[in-house]
Amino acid sequence: MKKIYISLVLVAATMLTAEAQQLPLYSQSYFNPFLYNPATTGVNEGTNAYLIHRRQWTGIPGSPVTNAFTVDGFFEDKNVGLGLAIFNDVQDITERLGIYTSYAYRLKLNEDMQLRFGVTVGFLDNRIDYSRAIVKDGDDPMIFGQMQRKSALDANIGVSYNWKDLRIGFSVPQLIGQRQEIQSYDQVSYYQLNRHYLATVSYKWMFNETQQLALEPMAMIRFMPNTPAQYDILAQASWKDMVWLGVSYRSNYAVGINTRVKLFGNLSAGYAYDIIISDLKTSAGVSHEFMLGYKFGQLGGGSEGGGHERAKYD
Repeated sequence: MKKIYISLVLVAATMLTAEAQQLPLYSQSYFNPFLYNPATTGVNEGTNAYLIHRRQWTGIPGSPVTNAFTVDGFFEDKNVGLGLAIFNDVQDITERLGIYTSYAYRLKLNEDMQLRFGVTVGFLDNRIDYSRAIVKDGDDPMIFGQMQRKSALDANIGVSYNWKDLRIGFSVPQLIGQRQEIQSYDQVSYYQLNRHYLATVSYKWMFNETQQLALEPMAMIRFMPNTPAQYDILAQASWKDMVWLGVSYRSNYAVGINTRVKLFGNLSAGYAYDIIISDLKTSAGVSHEFMLGYKFGQLGGGSEGGGHERAKYD
Protein backbone atom coordinates (compact mmCIF):
# COMPACT_ATOMS: atom_id res chain seq x y z
CA MET A 1 0.00 0.00 0.00
CA LYS A 2 2.81 2.35 0.87
CA LYS A 3 4.48 1.81 -2.48
CA ILE A 4 1.23 2.66 -4.23
CA TYR A 5 0.85 5.81 -2.14
CA ILE A 6 4.38 6.98 -2.85
CA SER A 7 3.99 6.18 -6.53
CA LEU A 8 0.93 8.40 -6.67
CA VAL A 9 2.83 11.18 -4.91
CA LEU A 10 5.72 10.91 -7.34
CA VAL A 11 3.39 10.86 -10.34
CA ALA A 12 1.67 13.97 -9.05
CA ALA A 13 5.04 15.66 -8.50
CA THR A 14 6.06 14.74 -12.03
CA MET A 15 2.86 16.28 -13.41
CA LEU A 16 3.55 19.48 -11.50
CA THR A 17 7.10 19.51 -12.76
CA ALA A 18 5.77 19.23 -16.29
CA GLU A 19 4.06 22.56 -15.70
CA ALA A 20 7.46 24.22 -15.14
CA GLN A 21 7.28 23.76 -11.36
CA GLN A 22 10.80 22.34 -11.30
CA LEU A 23 11.84 25.98 -11.60
CA PRO A 24 10.64 28.41 -8.93
CA LEU A 25 7.44 30.04 -10.16
CA TYR A 26 7.13 33.84 -9.95
CA SER A 27 4.16 36.05 -10.82
CA GLN A 28 6.15 39.33 -10.86
CA SER A 29 9.21 38.34 -12.86
CA TYR A 30 8.53 41.17 -15.36
CA PHE A 31 9.86 43.61 -12.74
CA ASN A 32 12.92 41.43 -12.22
CA PRO A 33 13.46 39.69 -15.60
CA PHE A 34 16.92 38.31 -14.87
CA LEU A 35 15.25 35.69 -12.63
CA TYR A 36 14.62 33.71 -15.83
CA ASN A 37 16.96 35.30 -18.39
CA PRO A 38 20.56 36.20 -17.47
CA ALA A 39 20.82 38.43 -20.56
CA THR A 40 18.60 40.97 -18.78
CA THR A 41 20.94 41.27 -15.79
CA GLY A 42 21.13 44.97 -14.97
CA VAL A 43 18.55 45.93 -17.60
CA ASN A 44 16.78 48.29 -15.17
CA GLU A 45 18.19 51.67 -14.25
CA GLY A 46 20.49 51.69 -11.22
CA THR A 47 21.18 48.73 -8.96
CA ASN A 48 18.05 46.90 -7.81
CA ALA A 49 17.56 44.53 -4.88
CA TYR A 50 14.41 42.46 -4.35
CA LEU A 51 13.00 40.23 -1.62
CA ILE A 52 10.28 37.83 -2.80
CA HIS A 53 7.97 35.53 -0.84
CA ARG A 54 5.52 33.28 -2.68
CA ARG A 55 2.97 30.90 -1.18
CA GLN A 56 1.30 28.71 -3.81
CA TRP A 57 -1.89 26.63 -3.43
CA THR A 58 -2.77 27.75 0.08
CA GLY A 59 -5.44 25.07 0.41
CA ILE A 60 -3.05 22.12 -0.02
CA PRO A 61 -0.75 21.00 2.85
CA GLY A 62 2.88 20.90 1.77
CA SER A 63 2.26 23.21 -1.21
CA PRO A 64 5.20 25.15 -2.71
CA VAL A 65 6.69 28.03 -0.73
CA THR A 66 9.44 30.11 -2.36
CA ASN A 67 11.69 32.78 -0.85
CA ALA A 68 14.21 34.65 -2.97
CA PHE A 69 16.71 37.50 -2.78
CA THR A 70 18.19 39.12 -5.89
CA VAL A 71 20.44 42.06 -6.64
CA ASP A 72 21.65 43.21 -10.06
CA GLY A 73 23.14 46.27 -11.68
CA PHE A 74 24.81 47.56 -14.83
CA PHE A 75 28.20 49.14 -15.59
CA GLU A 76 27.29 51.62 -18.34
CA ASP A 77 30.89 52.42 -19.23
CA LYS A 78 31.70 48.73 -19.72
CA ASN A 79 28.33 47.54 -21.14
CA VAL A 80 28.33 44.80 -18.49
CA GLY A 81 25.64 43.67 -16.06
CA LEU A 82 26.28 41.66 -12.87
CA GLY A 83 23.78 39.93 -10.61
CA LEU A 84 23.27 37.59 -7.68
CA ALA A 85 20.21 35.44 -6.95
CA ILE A 86 19.52 33.20 -3.94
CA PHE A 87 16.33 31.19 -3.60
CA ASN A 88 14.84 28.51 -1.36
CA ASP A 89 11.97 26.46 -2.78
CA VAL A 90 10.10 23.99 -0.52
CA GLN A 91 7.55 21.52 -1.88
CA ASP A 92 6.33 19.10 0.78
CA ILE A 93 9.17 16.56 1.32
CA THR A 94 11.48 18.21 -1.24
CA GLU A 95 13.55 21.37 -0.81
CA ARG A 96 15.91 23.22 -3.14
CA LEU A 97 18.46 25.92 -2.37
CA GLY A 98 20.02 27.79 -5.28
CA ILE A 99 22.82 30.38 -5.34
CA TYR A 100 23.57 31.94 -8.73
CA THR A 101 25.75 34.69 -10.19
CA SER A 102 24.89 36.30 -13.53
CA TYR A 103 26.87 38.13 -16.20
CA ALA A 104 25.45 40.02 -19.18
CA TYR A 105 27.06 41.95 -22.02
CA ARG A 106 25.28 44.62 -24.08
CA LEU A 107 26.07 45.08 -27.75
CA LYS A 108 24.79 48.38 -29.18
CA LEU A 109 23.71 47.88 -32.77
CA ASN A 110 22.58 51.51 -33.07
CA GLU A 111 21.01 54.18 -30.85
CA ASP A 112 17.67 52.36 -30.64
CA MET A 113 18.70 48.73 -31.05
CA GLN A 114 20.60 46.57 -28.59
CA LEU A 115 21.49 42.91 -28.25
CA ARG A 116 22.34 41.39 -24.87
CA PHE A 117 23.97 38.06 -24.05
CA GLY A 118 24.00 36.52 -20.59
CA VAL A 119 25.11 33.51 -18.59
CA THR A 120 24.32 32.34 -15.08
CA VAL A 121 26.45 29.90 -13.12
CA GLY A 122 25.44 28.58 -9.74
CA PHE A 123 25.13 25.92 -7.10
CA LEU A 124 21.95 23.90 -6.58
CA ASP A 125 21.32 21.84 -3.43
CA ASN A 126 18.44 19.34 -3.59
CA ARG A 127 17.06 17.63 -0.47
CA ILE A 128 14.36 14.99 -0.04
CA ASP A 129 13.18 14.33 3.51
CA TYR A 130 11.44 10.94 3.36
CA SER A 131 10.81 11.02 7.11
CA ARG A 132 8.09 13.62 6.46
CA ALA A 133 6.16 11.35 4.08
CA ILE A 134 2.80 10.12 5.39
CA VAL A 135 2.85 6.33 4.93
CA LYS A 136 1.13 3.25 6.34
CA ASP A 137 4.04 0.82 6.13
CA GLY A 138 7.01 2.28 7.95
CA ASP A 139 9.22 -0.67 7.00
CA ASP A 140 8.85 -0.32 3.26
CA PRO A 141 12.40 -0.46 1.80
CA MET A 142 11.42 1.94 -0.98
CA ILE A 143 11.45 4.76 1.57
CA PHE A 144 14.83 5.93 2.80
CA GLY A 145 15.08 6.37 6.54
CA GLN A 146 16.80 9.75 6.48
CA MET A 147 17.09 12.94 4.48
CA GLN A 148 18.76 12.46 1.11
CA ARG A 149 20.82 15.34 -0.25
CA LYS A 150 22.57 15.99 -3.54
CA SER A 151 24.31 19.09 -4.85
CA ALA A 152 25.16 20.07 -8.39
CA LEU A 153 26.53 22.86 -10.51
CA ASP A 154 23.94 24.57 -12.69
CA ALA A 155 24.03 27.07 -15.55
CA ASN A 156 21.60 29.18 -17.58
CA ILE A 157 22.14 31.09 -20.83
CA GLY A 158 20.06 33.78 -22.48
CA VAL A 159 19.80 36.44 -25.16
CA SER A 160 17.68 39.60 -25.28
CA TYR A 161 16.92 41.86 -28.25
CA ASN A 162 15.70 45.42 -27.75
CA TRP A 163 14.40 47.82 -30.37
CA LYS A 164 12.96 51.04 -28.95
CA ASP A 165 10.10 49.86 -26.71
CA LEU A 166 10.07 46.26 -27.93
CA ARG A 167 11.94 43.53 -26.07
CA ILE A 168 12.30 39.88 -27.10
CA GLY A 169 14.14 37.31 -24.99
CA PHE A 170 15.08 33.64 -25.03
CA SER A 171 16.74 31.64 -22.25
CA VAL A 172 17.63 28.06 -21.31
CA PRO A 173 17.50 27.43 -17.53
CA GLN A 174 19.10 24.27 -16.13
CA LEU A 175 21.28 24.08 -19.22
CA ILE A 176 23.50 21.25 -17.96
CA GLY A 177 20.51 18.99 -17.23
CA GLN A 178 22.24 16.76 -14.69
CA ARG A 179 20.77 13.51 -13.42
CA GLN A 180 21.28 13.13 -9.68
CA GLU A 181 21.44 9.69 -8.08
CA ILE A 182 20.23 9.21 -4.51
CA GLN A 183 21.29 5.90 -2.97
CA SER A 184 20.76 4.23 0.41
CA TYR A 185 21.78 0.63 0.97
CA ASP A 186 20.49 -1.23 -2.10
CA GLN A 187 17.79 1.31 -3.00
CA VAL A 188 18.40 3.94 -5.70
CA SER A 189 16.26 6.85 -6.89
CA TYR A 190 16.98 9.59 -9.42
CA TYR A 191 16.24 13.30 -9.73
CA GLN A 192 16.55 14.76 -13.21
CA LEU A 193 17.36 18.47 -13.64
CA ASN A 194 15.49 18.99 -16.90
CA ARG A 195 16.53 21.64 -19.38
CA HIS A 196 13.85 24.30 -19.91
CA TYR A 197 13.28 26.74 -22.77
CA LEU A 198 11.69 30.16 -22.18
CA ALA A 199 10.73 32.84 -24.70
CA THR A 200 9.38 36.29 -23.82
CA VAL A 201 8.12 39.34 -25.68
CA SER A 202 6.90 42.70 -24.38
CA TYR A 203 6.09 46.14 -25.74
CA LYS A 204 5.59 49.39 -23.84
CA TRP A 205 3.05 51.80 -25.29
CA MET A 206 2.97 55.31 -23.85
CA PHE A 207 -0.60 56.35 -24.67
CA ASN A 208 -0.64 59.58 -22.64
CA GLU A 209 2.65 61.47 -22.51
CA THR A 210 1.27 64.29 -20.35
CA GLN A 211 0.10 62.01 -17.56
CA GLN A 212 2.85 59.45 -18.28
CA LEU A 213 0.29 56.68 -18.62
CA ALA A 214 1.61 53.51 -20.25
CA LEU A 215 0.27 50.10 -21.19
CA GLU A 216 2.59 47.10 -21.54
CA PRO A 217 1.38 43.75 -22.90
CA MET A 218 3.73 40.82 -22.26
CA ALA A 219 3.86 37.12 -23.03
CA MET A 220 6.05 34.22 -21.88
CA ILE A 221 6.18 30.66 -23.21
CA ARG A 222 7.79 27.84 -21.19
CA PHE A 223 8.69 24.53 -22.80
CA MET A 224 10.31 21.35 -21.58
CA PRO A 225 10.76 18.25 -23.82
CA ASN A 226 8.00 15.64 -23.57
CA THR A 227 5.66 17.97 -21.68
CA PRO A 228 2.96 20.43 -22.75
CA ALA A 229 4.06 24.03 -23.28
CA GLN A 230 2.78 26.63 -20.84
CA TYR A 231 2.24 30.31 -21.60
CA ASP A 232 1.62 33.47 -19.58
CA ILE A 233 -0.16 36.57 -20.88
CA LEU A 234 -0.06 39.86 -18.98
CA ALA A 235 -1.41 43.37 -19.57
CA GLN A 236 -0.02 46.00 -17.23
CA ALA A 237 -0.76 49.71 -16.90
CA SER A 238 1.53 52.19 -15.16
CA TRP A 239 1.42 55.83 -14.06
CA LYS A 240 4.58 57.92 -13.85
CA ASP A 241 6.62 54.80 -13.04
CA MET A 242 5.14 55.04 -9.56
CA VAL A 243 2.03 52.84 -9.69
CA TRP A 244 1.51 49.63 -11.66
CA LEU A 245 -1.63 47.51 -12.04
CA GLY A 246 -1.98 44.39 -14.16
CA VAL A 247 -4.04 41.31 -14.97
CA SER A 248 -2.63 37.98 -16.13
CA TYR A 249 -3.55 34.55 -17.41
CA ARG A 250 -1.38 31.45 -16.99
CA SER A 251 -2.48 28.60 -19.24
CA ASN A 252 -4.21 25.66 -17.56
CA TYR A 253 -3.47 27.15 -14.17
CA ALA A 254 -4.67 30.57 -13.00
CA VAL A 255 -5.78 34.12 -13.62
CA GLY A 256 -4.22 36.82 -11.53
CA ILE A 257 -4.07 40.47 -10.56
CA ASN A 258 -0.96 42.32 -9.47
CA THR A 259 0.01 45.73 -8.24
CA ARG A 260 3.18 47.60 -7.34
CA VAL A 261 3.68 51.04 -5.79
CA LYS A 262 6.65 53.20 -4.88
CA LEU A 263 6.30 53.75 -1.14
CA PHE A 264 8.89 56.48 -0.54
CA GLY A 265 12.30 57.29 -1.94
CA ASN A 266 13.70 54.23 -3.68
CA LEU A 267 11.57 51.67 -1.83
CA SER A 268 8.72 49.85 -3.58
CA ALA A 269 6.32 47.02 -2.77
CA GLY A 270 4.43 44.59 -4.99
CA TYR A 271 1.70 42.00 -4.55
CA ALA A 272 0.27 39.31 -6.87
CA TYR A 273 -2.87 37.26 -6.27
CA ASP A 274 -3.55 34.15 -8.37
CA ILE A 275 -6.95 32.46 -8.58
CA ILE A 276 -6.62 28.80 -9.53
CA ILE A 277 -8.77 27.73 -12.52
CA SER A 278 -7.25 24.31 -13.23
CA ASP A 279 -8.63 20.96 -12.04
CA LEU A 280 -7.10 21.75 -8.64
CA LYS A 281 -9.38 24.76 -8.10
CA THR A 282 -11.74 23.00 -5.66
CA SER A 283 -8.95 22.20 -3.20
CA ALA A 284 -5.92 24.32 -4.12
CA GLY A 285 -7.08 27.63 -2.69
CA VAL A 286 -5.20 30.65 -4.05
CA SER A 287 -1.60 31.83 -4.45
CA HIS A 288 0.02 34.93 -2.95
CA GLU A 289 3.29 36.62 -3.86
CA PHE A 290 4.85 39.57 -2.04
CA MET A 291 7.80 41.60 -3.31
CA LEU A 292 9.88 44.35 -1.71
CA GLY A 293 12.32 46.29 -3.86
CA TYR A 294 15.00 48.92 -3.32
CA LYS A 295 16.97 50.88 -5.90
CA PHE A 296 20.56 51.97 -5.28
CA GLY A 297 22.74 54.27 -7.37
CA GLN A 298 24.32 53.58 -10.75
CA LEU A 299 27.26 51.14 -10.82
CA GLY A 300 29.10 52.73 -13.72
CA GLY A 301 29.31 56.20 -15.18
CA GLY A 302 27.41 57.52 -18.16
CA SER A 303 24.04 56.70 -19.66
CA GLU A 304 24.78 56.71 -23.38
CA GLY A 305 22.14 54.71 -25.24
CA GLY A 306 19.92 52.33 -23.32
CA GLY A 307 17.84 55.17 -21.88
CA HIS A 308 14.66 53.83 -23.49
CA GLU A 309 15.44 50.36 -22.24
CA ARG A 310 16.00 51.29 -18.62
CA ALA A 311 13.11 53.67 -18.31
CA LYS A 312 10.69 51.03 -19.49
CA TYR A 313 11.36 48.52 -16.77
CA ASP A 314 12.17 50.75 -13.86
